[in-house]
Amino acid sequence: MELWAIAIFIIFAIVMIITITEKIDKTSATILGAILTYLILSLEGTTLDEVINFIDFPTIMTMFGVLVAGTIVNDSGLFQWAAIKLVKLTKGEPVKLFVLLTLLVILLSSILTIFVAAIIISRVTISITRALDIDSKPFLLASSVAVSIGGVTSLIASPASILIAESAHLNLIFFIIYTMPIGLITGGLFIFVLQRKLNLPKDIPEIRKSVLMEFDEWSVVPDKKLFYMSAVLLFGMIAGFLLLPEPHLVAFTGGVLFLIVRKSEFDEVAHELEWSDIFFFIGIFIIVGGIEHTGILIEIGNLLGSVSRGNPLLPLMIVVWFVGLTSGFLDAIVLALLFIPIINELVIVGGFQNYFYIFIISLILSANIGGCLTPIGTPANLIILSRGQKEGANISAKEFLKYGVVAVILGLIIESIYVMIIYFYFAF
Repeated sequence: MELWAIAIFIIFAIVMIITITEKIDKTSATILGAILTYLILSLEGTTLDEVINFIDFPTIMTMFGVLVAGTIVNDSGLFQWAAIKLVKLTKGEPVKLFVLLTLLVILLSSILTIFVAAIIISRVTISITRALDIDSKPFLLASSVAVSIGGVTSLIASPASILIAESAHLNLIFFIIYTMPIGLITGGLFIFVLQRKLNLPKDIPEIRKSVLMEFDEWSVVPDKKLFYMSAVLLFGMIAGFLLLPEPHLVAFTGGVLFLIVRKSEFDEVAHELEWSDIFFFIGIFIIVGGIEHTGILIEIGNLLGSVSRGNPLLPLMIVVWFVGLTSGFLDAIVLALLFIPIINELVIVGGFQNYFYIFIISLILSANIGGCLTPIGTPANLIILSRGQKEGANISAKEFLKYGVVAVILGLIIESIYVMIIYFYFAF
């Protein structure tokens, strides 16, 4: 292997170590790694235009539009209002409340991304548990583990799903048919298991339940006009994802329309956006693009295609379990970027073109489900845990891991069965 290629691998390894350990800001480290990757590639003869082509701009457009829409919908109080309305249906019964809040974080992810869902559900959970005077810890723990499951439910649910969808030219209907059901089944079973393992409150005084029932859901809505306009625009975006062939244009246009409806300076909204996620995307595109430029990813795909001996089930299970377990520690975006070219080469060498979308389904499911494994699996996990910590509900990494392992193993077993079923009975 040439010296320049070794240097890029070293940069990638260092950036991944920083990302896992979080000793240094991962976005800053990734951008610096991208600059060094460009400098090394330029010495090797690669032009700036070629390096810029490593960046998938439609994915960046989708991410930007979804983040803007999610930020403004969050500010409008739309889903906080809906969540409180639904919570009232439980009448303060702890088990019903637990099931609803955990299921809500999964469902909200499908519409607003796992990040915004995490922000909304953590705020609602704190408010509701305060009203009932009960410990928020078991509710926040379940939501923090389950939020990553929501990443499989739609095209815009998580950064990894956005990236894979753009790369494989998938639409929202594909997710609704092939991945959302597995997310809901996994989430349902996880809730069933967890509500028996966690120490949920038993008896809540009737006076506390009455406080919950009198909770004014409109108190979380700062501007009713923005509330209704956000509902209309969000419905329009979802319809666009269902009906139009270019999701990145739908997302970007939707984000711009949300900015117009907000009637505020862009700087105000920009202050709330997760710019670190967008710049992390850009940096990792360049670094992984450099890795792909070395040819190693194609060689791995070639090797997997050759050793499979005409049977795609072995490499399918490798994708399911390797990506699923690794994404608890490595960012799912990185794994998706690494495995997309591997899968592209694998299906050609192995003659598995009819199974291409089964590999893509496996990648979507594993990259997201694996995020349940550890607190650092996704930033969404950390959002909920951080909110809990501020409220005195400290959840240790050991506690999280105890339930995260259950969620991931359960999810990957379900996924394996599902992949084998579609392998034996369907070909795309």
